Amino acid sequence: MKIIAHRANDGIHEENSLEAILNSLEKEYVDGIEIDIRLTKDNKLIICHDPFYRGHFIKYTKIKKLEKLGLNSLNEILIKLKTNKIVMLEIKTGDKNHQKLANRLNKTLKKYSLNFYLCSFNYDLMKLIKEKYYQYKCGLIIGYQINKDKINNNLNFNSLSLTYANKNFNKETFIWTINDIKSLKINKRYNIITDNPLKIFNELSK
Repeated sequence: MKIIAHRANDGIHEENSLEAILNSLEKEYVDGIEIDIRLTKDNKLIICHDPFYRGHFIKYTKIKKLEKLGLNSLNEILIKLKTNKIVMLEIKTGDKNHQKLANRLNKTLKKYSLNFYLCSFNYDLMKLIKEKYYQYKCGLIIGYQINKDKINNNLNFNSLSLTYANKNFNKETFIWTINDIKSLKINKRYNIITDNPLKIFNELSK
């Protein structure tokens, strides 16, 4: 069972921040991080969970402006990582031009020798990335009644909400977001995505 820090949460720094990412990856009990990426107006990749940041719609804002507001570009983060741990990128997209996003993502990632796991709620996007860029592990996010009809897919892994944790799958599986002791009764062959890596590690160690 692997422990993945959700949005790189380390309990100290702001989620999805460079500081949280670096600090989480230094912890022995953390097996990897999950962070959110979006495409900017000028076709760059920025790290942010929400589509808006400080009054700016990310897809309509250039990356220089977003960086001045405090966000980190994906390049800025990846160049600082020296790790074999999982770097899971949740791809946020409201754009139907999947090819543009896939190409930009590959252009960025191919510069780094990291253990990338790519995932999204967008099934068509993930199928395209897997078919064109087979070197990456590609997964589908399933939850909130989204993609429940696509649980049995041909991608490399599933990222499931706790609702589906009682099902059995013959592929690598991550369950989100596990933050309390009651949720630890899931199948231990699954991996955990959590906001509280240390708490989950301590509970698993008992």
